[in-house]
Amino acid sequence: MDNKGIKKIIFLFFGAGKRGRYWLKQFGEFGMFPEVILDNNENLWGTFCDGVRICNPVDIGSIFYEYIFVTCIKEDGIFTQLLRLGVDKSKIISGNHKISNYFLYHVRRSIASFDSIRDCYERSAERRILLDLSNGMVLGGVESWSYDLAKKLKRKGHQGLYLTADAIEPSVIDKTYPVCLLKYLDARNERKRIELCMNALIQNLPCTIICNFSEYIFWSACMVKELFPEQIRIVAVQHSDDEPYYYVYNTWQQYIDRWMVISSRIERKLLSYGIKQNKVMRLKWHVPCKETISRVWKKSRLKLGYAGRVTVIAKRIDLLIDLSKILKEREIDFQINIAGDGEYVNTLLQKAQEENLQDYIIHLGRRDRKDIPDFWHEQDIMISCSEFEGHSISQLEAMAEGAVPVITDVSGARDDVEDGYNGFIVDVGDIEALADRICYLYDNPDELEQMGMRAHETVYSRQKRMDPAEFWDDILTRIWRE
Repeated sequence: MDNKGIKKIIFLFFGAGKRGRYWLKQFGEFGMFPEVILDNNENLWGTFCDGVRICNPVDIGSIFYEYIFVTCIKEDGIFTQLLRLGVDKSKIISGNHKISNYFLYHVRRSIASFDSIRDCYERSAERRILLDLSNGMVLGGVESWSYDLAKKLKRKGHQGLYLTADAIEPSVIDKTYPVCLLKYLDARNERKRIELCMNALIQNLPCTIICNFSEYIFWSACMVKELFPEQIRIVAVQHSDDEPYYYVYNTWQQYIDRWMVISSRIERKLLSYGIKQNKVMRLKWHVPCKETISRVWKKSRLKLGYAGRVTVIAKRIDLLIDLSKILKEREIDFQINIAGDGEYVNTLLQKAQEENLQDYIIHLGRRDRKDIPDFWHEQDIMISCSEFEGHSISQLEAMAEGAVPVITDVSGARDDVEDGYNGFIVDVGDIEALADRICYLYDNPDELEQMGMRAHETVYSRQKRMDPAEFWDDILTRIWRE
């Protein structure tokens, strides 16, 4: 194999178990081997793993290295251990996603030289738009946004294609564009997944790819651009204030034509990495919003609404139990209506039963996108306990129907909500503060109505002149002229 395109780095592994052996094989395919493997199992010290010596971690002071890859399951504990041993945290690469990113970036030019990739190039007559659905065709904010964008682009005459994977069973099928199914289940290592994605991309050149995730499709797009720089444009959409996005997009920034960011907080952070301002654009959500709304607030019980994934990770749906207990103790007559599905649904309902909250927490199941405005029209308050977001589209959909947002201070919150004017924002994790704001609105129904009207006006006035189709058509035209 030709490894001339590989930048040599001096590195160590920490962990000689199953994960360590996996990464040893991946790196080894490109002639890259760690100087040693560190491991806490003293029975392994002095032995070899595929020809690489295994050492006591305390020996690290006598070993020269540029990076340490944490190749074991207990990543947080090893990270802390390495810091105690005097390792600079900037030299520690912890987590499979970060290791994949470093590994693929350093071998990108070697992968681009594979005959199996170059031989599949057949230029088509017309440029296509490729939409990255790495996490499958599922119910999620990113996916719903992608389906809506596809419809707008198709009306503008753009040919397109969804790129998705077979690792997750599809729960939402959108037929706006054809689907290219990447068979990840048959490609269980880094090289095979990259080859799979690159071949799919090359077969659809020339193209603009809208990358929604900082994963294999994105990495492959950058490698295709290494091969065919005039045949592909990359638009990287940062949907989350999650660290991996910044980490990966910063590493591969030389290949990205545009960054689309969905909140002012994300924009500030991205620019702090040295990304050029003229490459960054704010992406503003467009949701159904009538000029006027006619509704009644607090008809009987106070209705709190949540629409989205029912998960603990990021969304912290588990905190709705604590919030409900507080509101019940304060003798608030309320009902939390949940529209959405997720792995935490059964646990949530079970805990509600155990705490005698089954009359307060109601799971309505998944709602079709067209029914979301009606759902929010029936809610008095939009509630969110999230630990992190990109910019919640549910937030805007609720405000458009006059539901008052009472939310945590995550990315995107302050782009829509002026605390105390058209909603309330509290610190992440502060359930007591969330309860206080809800109780205030319960005790002050006139203020609830006023804030609901202001929430609606905020959304309507902002987007009445907004035309997402024109916005994207302009971007997709401009990046090919630059």
